[in-house]
Amino acid sequence: MMRAARRSSLLVAFSLLTSAATAYADCAWVLWFQQLGGTHLVDSAHPNIEQCDKVLSDYVSVLKQDGYKVSDGVSASHALIVSRGSEKLAYRCLPDTVDPRGSKGK
Repeated sequence: MMRAARRSSLLVAFSLLTSAATAYADCAWVLWFQQLGGTHLVDSAHPNIEQCDKVLSDYVSVLKQDGYKVSDGVSASHALIVSRGSEKLAYRCLPDTVDPRGSKGK
């Protein structure tokens, strides 16, 4: 009896963790733009991380043509940082539940 209760509680915990991970993967993603030292602005929204990363990858060639130096390509961090002279720009894909500007105080 005790073994069955322990097994069922582990099964419930595992299914909750699995559903939370699936929900995170299925959420919308927002591409944020920031001139380093400035405020974050929304660039675009996407239904999944793959499409957000694709837009970031497309930006690499456009920004290079505009004379920006790309520090890294799009990586596992889903971010892109570029510079031209003293100007630095950052693009990041984040879940729509994350606001890089921080929480809004009351």
